[in-house]
Amino acid sequence: MKISSKTQTNNEKQHYIPMEVTAETIKDFGINPADVVWTRIGNKPKRVVMIPLTEEQYYEYMRPLWREDKRQQRQDPMASLDKMYEETEYEAADTDSDLEADIMKKIMIDELHKALDELEEIDRTIMDMYSHDHSEAEIGRAIGMSQKGVNKRKHKVLMKLNNRLKDFK
Repeated sequence: MKISSKTQTNNEKQHYIPMEVTAETIKDFGINPADVVWTRIGNKPKRVVMIPLTEEQYYEYMRPLWREDKRQQRQDPMASLDKMYEETEYEAADTDSDLEADIMKKIMIDELHKALDELEEIDRTIMDMYSHDHSEAEIGRAIGMSQKGVNKRKHKVLMKLNNRLKDFK
């Protein structure tokens, strides 16, 4: 609401508040049409008559309006990105993460486990020991085969697993 104060010649401020008027109120109350001015009340231009007040009346009229404005400013502070980030429980997605790749990896791992379960017991033993960094000679001694026999069998199993997983790449 736009309120004005006009300065008089003796440096004493005269205070005014706007009172909205319509054609009917001008006629009914005998308001001089020359006293009617256009001013903004809120966001809309309105026809008003400026009512003179004493300083005490002016402050008594305005304090509740100022108090309400201050209350709204405290309740609706301007949004800041920092504040929004702090109040949000969500975290930004990892840019290195690719959901599709993660899902495909999970599917391939599941398929690999199925394929390993279908292997013969001796091949599973070879692959298990190989995955735990045992040498081919150690694996051969554990299962009763030569190192060269373990090598051939290991390559055969790896080729079989690789061919099975090609469909998912």
